[in-house]
Amino acid sequence: MKKVFLILGAAFMAASCTTITKTATTADTPASLLSSTVAELEVSPERVVRTIIPEIEVRRGGLSNVKRHAEQKVLSETNADVLVDAEYSITQTNYLIFGKKIESITISGHPAKYKNFHSLNDSVWCNPTFRYFYKDDAKKSSGGILNKLFGK
Repeated sequence: MKKVFLILGAAFMAASCTTITKTATTADTPASLLSSTVAELEVSPERVVRTIIPEIEVRRGGLSNVKRHAEQKVLSETNADVLVDAEYSITQTNYLIFGKKIESITISGHPAKYKNFHSLNDSVWCNPTFRYFYKDDAKKSSGGILNKLFGK
């Protein structure tokens, strides 16, 4: 009887010590570096200033997470797409043993909205700013400026 329990115990121990290995791969998808759509940016002349006290869940993500969260709150309040010339002022408490705690963040900037999306046409590429980068061997259809800069 002892041998049966010993064999069953060894079988359970061997079965409980399995390891699972998972691997993940990503598909090699070609991506374009050029976009043929451009938009205008309508920037508000007045600067908005908001002070936000982050919740503990947001603070646990670190300083960059607190900044992103504060910017998202300001953008949703002002119904804007992007915050131009954003400045952050952070108030934090330094602890001797446990690090730092972010008490509040003050964010200021000009809210802006994208408008008038349109296709990029040849008149834009004929601009003297871009003309310098296009040599005789670089064509607009092959993304000449980026191919010259990145060597593709």
